[in-house]
Amino acid sequence: MNIRRIVLLNVIGLIVLLGVVYGGWNWYYQSANYVSTDNAFVEGTEYPINVQIPGTLTAWNVQNGATVTAGEVLGQQDTSTEAAQLGTAAKSSSVMTAVKNSAQITSPIDGTILNPTASVGQMEAPGTPIAYVVNLNQLYILANIKETDLRHVAVGDTVDISIDAFPNQSFKGTVQSIGLATNSMFSLIPPSDETTGTYTKVTQTVPVQISLQGYSGVNLAPGMSATVHIHRQTGS
Repeated sequence: MNIRRIVLLNVIGLIVLLGVVYGGWNWYYQSANYVSTDNAFVEGTEYPINVQIPGTLTAWNVQNGATVTAGEVLGQQDTSTEAAQLGTAAKSSSVMTAVKNSAQITSPIDGTILNPTASVGQMEAPGTPIAYVVNLNQLYILANIKETDLRHVAVGDTVDISIDAFPNQSFKGTVQSIGLATNSMFSLIPPSDETTGTYTKVTQTVPVQISLQGYSGVNLAPGMSATVHIHRQTGS
């Protein structure tokens, strides 16, 4: 084996060793200073838009993505059925004014219309949302933190955030609230099979809400995947 080959092998070995050392140091640094997870998503508070009375939709003025203001009239229902049910009471101007007001469909907040299903001529009834409105200026991150890491997380902790859709941008946030129950408490799938007595222990996760700062001008959308690094407090 010539000297050049020996030197080359030594260099390669040194590079591999340095890579292993750096990887170990980085893992230790991250685990000692951050609580991290990629089980996190961009979220926004969704306000359902419902009709107040049963009736046919006679007008719908907005489309998906439209910007609306609180109290803005989005649509209108036919009031003839409601008036007929009221009988002679419908002759009262105050009663008819109340009926007409109830037939107006308005936005509960300033925001953006999402997932509208309303269609003119369609019969609508209370209780079934015909659209949602979200304030895209008040988005936040919902991170699912392992229960074993929760003791290192506190309200007010600083958070570094990255969004999968924008890999070259970083965002800041702050822990706003920590869930009072694990996600499995509200899951449709039970955590164990009580009929057979079998049980597999699984590390649970708890939802942690994180504010999202500095995203003005970035087209974030609810549901986008994110990764968070929560700064651990000294001594935690």
